[in-house]
Amino acid sequence: TLLKSVQQDFFVDGVNTELEQFHSMIWLVQDYMNRGYYVETEKIIKVGGTGKINWKHTIKNNAIYFDHGNIIYHEFCRERNVLDEAQILTQIYKCCLKYSVEHVGFIFGVESVESSIYDIQKDKVFMTNFLNGELHQTFRDDKKVLLNHLLSIINNRNTQNKEHGFSIYDSEFEYVFEVMVNQVFGTANVKEFYNKYYYEIFGKGEKPAHNLRPDTIMQVEDCYYIIDAKYYNYGYTDDYRDLPQSSAIAKQIGYNGYLRDQLSVKAENVKSIFILPYACCNGEIFKHVGNAQQRWGKDKDYDKVGVWLVDLKTLIDEYLGRGEKLRTKLQNELKKQA
Repeated sequence: TLLKSVQQDFFVDGVNTELEQFHSMIWLVQDYMNRGYYVETEKIIKVGGTGKINWKHTIKNNAIYFDHGNIIYHEFCRERNVLDEAQILTQIYKCCLKYSVEHVGFIFGVESVESSIYDIQKDKVFMTNFLNGELHQTFRDDKKVLLNHLLSIINNRNTQNKEHGFSIYDSEFEYVFEVMVNQVFGTANVKEFYNKYYYEIFGKGEKPAHNLRPDTIMQVEDCYYIIDAKYYNYGYTDDYRDLPQSSAIAKQIGYNGYLRDQLSVKAENVKSIFILPYACCNGEIFKHVGNAQQRWGKDKDYDKVGVWLVDLKTLIDEYLGRGEKLRTKLQNELKKQA
């Protein structure tokens, strides 16, 4: 299965259809988390029947007759809101969602969803035909996006159950990497460390702005490590252009100041680090390659942001519960740098 492929390899290139399916499963689970189960509410316009007359379609698509100066339409186009009367699309959605949750739900902490009356293998032909029909009928762009993702999940499914590994090296995996780093290294609830901002508009009072949320907080006794997971290529390219940008450095330094000033943590007990992936070849799971810091105040050690690399395969194994205790190893490595 796809999940088994993801767990086992990650580094074999070239299975494009499965990569597209992975994207669609990630999209569908996120859509479910944001909006809940899909329910069809699109307006259906048909000739005849009951419902409100849609004059635009009636005038455009029907012949008119004149009777003593009066305009007479032979048929009216009527519209009605269809709450997915047959529940077909909703059931297909649930079928694809359940399949997606079984394979990538662990990334988002989603373990179970409602079952569907359809089976992704037995009903593949019927669901494909239905979705293609809906795709040609709808005028809504958001629905077209959904339908295409459902088709990708159904048609790219590996029905022969072969194990294919594939590389995930694009922006879709950035969120996955962040989740894994937080799960493996995080020890504190990041909601307690939100850096809050606001506007003070004259005559209107204070208006809240978006809060800044650290990716991961790892507490070791009285010391706090603010970890920013960056799925960047530096560990593979050794090119400084693949390092986190200045805005990311400034954000980490801002977190340092927030913990010192607002939470009364001693300056020497606040550390910031970037964690980037790489593939180690000598058993060196962690590698400290340098520091990021601002030009002014460069002598302030507590405003340095360490740049660390972690072996991606080892991180995945740890996240899936079959690897080493990386948190303790990282803590020991960081103590060496103190």
